[in-house]
Amino acid sequence: MMKKSMHIARNVVAGVLVAAWLCAGVQAPAIAASTHHEVKLGYGVNEVNLSKLSLRIVRGMVANGTASSFDTFTVYLVPDSAGEPWLQVTTTTPKGLGYNFRNYESGDANTHAVAFYVEGNHLFAVQATKVGPSADAQGARKTPFDFEVVRFNENEDIPLFKSDSKQRSKGQYVDGREAIDHEFFGR
Repeated sequence: MMKKSMHIARNVVAGVLVAAWLCAGVQAPAIAASTHHEVKLGYGVNEVNLSKLSLRIVRGMVANGTASSFDTFTVYLVPDSAGEPWLQVTTTTPKGLGYNFRNYESGDANTHAVAFYVEGNHLFAVQATKVGPSADAQGARKTPFDFEVVRFNENEDIPLFKSDSKQRSKGQYVDGREAIDHEFFGR
């Protein structure tokens, strides 16, 4: 009788160990902590220094008398010598070159939001764009957002931001800044 009990106990323990091993094998991989360091931008001129390059990001607001006012972000590469031209860092768009980044606000929610960050001494911008309807009769709706990350090319002759990666948000949000903060910067 004792031998039979030991055999059953061993089988139960073996079953539990196999189940634990199988469960461990199907767990989602751990996500590494974000290395993105957001560049906090106030209104006006903001300085960003990369190893040997100096940039200025000018944050302004376009007020249009409605709930759809928005912020713009224009990036300049500052020359080494005074009196030389500041080169505007352009962006790529579906219709050619863009000259600034901008948030789009519609009824108290950003349907398009922008944030800048430095990683590995390189400047990036992340743009979150609302997917689907931006509002309905009940007010702003939660929808997914598409993120596009663009990277400054660090070219002193033709400075521009080029697309680096694209992804869709895991959750749904009303506001683009909330989507960036929660999913991109892990706040």
